[in-house]
Amino acid sequence: MKCYLCPRKCGADRSTSTGFCKVGYDPVVNIYKLHYGEEPLISGSHGSGTVFFSGCNLGCIFCQNHDISFTGKGTTYTPSGLADIYRDLESQGAHNINLVTPMHFAPSVAESLKLSNLSIPVAVNTGSYDSVESLKMLDGLVDIYMPDFKYWSPTLGSQLAHARDYREVCMEAIDEMYRQVGPVVIGDDGLLKRGLIVRHLTLPGQLFDSKHILEYLCMKYGNNIYISLMSQYTPMPSISQSFGFLQKTVNPAHYWQLNDLLCNMGQTNAFVQDTSSIGEELIPDFLK
Repeated sequence: MKCYLCPRKCGADRSTSTGFCKVGYDPVVNIYKLHYGEEPLISGSHGSGTVFFSGCNLGCIFCQNHDISFTGKGTTYTPSGLADIYRDLESQGAHNINLVTPMHFAPSVAESLKLSNLSIPVAVNTGSYDSVESLKMLDGLVDIYMPDFKYWSPTLGSQLAHARDYREVCMEAIDEMYRQVGPVVIGDDGLLKRGLIVRHLTLPGQLFDSKHILEYLCMKYGNNIYISLMSQYTPMPSISQSFGFLQKTVNPAHYWQLNDLLCNMGQTNAFVQDTSSIGEELIPDFLK
């Protein structure tokens, strides 16, 4: 069965081999755990029940989760096995079930959610290089989306992820996510029950690219969504010398210019990080 789940439409027969995402058709999970490093509206006091899926259809060259995104290592699960994971995390007190990079397994993930009978919200964390058709498989099954908006420039998308059309794909994907879940809803416990948190990781030397993204999000969605502006970019040893700007850290002055932009545009539903949130100690130690 040829795979056309993501915008790459690589056509690989993932029942017998792997696609661009570097994994086969059946879901592979690298690790699952209570995770406390998400935005406060997600992690809360008990943690987010986070399931890290292996493989990725985007493959950014600076990826800080390289061990799961590029190697495809982990344990293979059936949909019923995934549902067991969700229920286990719920029994541990998780505030929500948080599926990280699951869209290349969309059919199985949709089936697993139908089987799980959860009483807590389900969140999907994605790089946003997702097809609307695949996202529609999750319609009615997901309460919270946490998409990235990584690149504005087609050149940057092409250089860093071989995805010149990233911006257009991302916009359509986030539109579909918003259609499904609507404006943010906060519960009496102060946690997010429904809605979007759109994340943007600032990259060194890409101030104007970031400005375009934030201006678009503020004008398009405003305070109907949360924007999470991240400063935690960490240069990875594997980055080629030809991408010298990625071997630097983010200029703190540039980051705070972006923070000021959010304030000036009236975006009160926003998260920012301290510019000390840099360093390899912040990269999760995933199982291999």
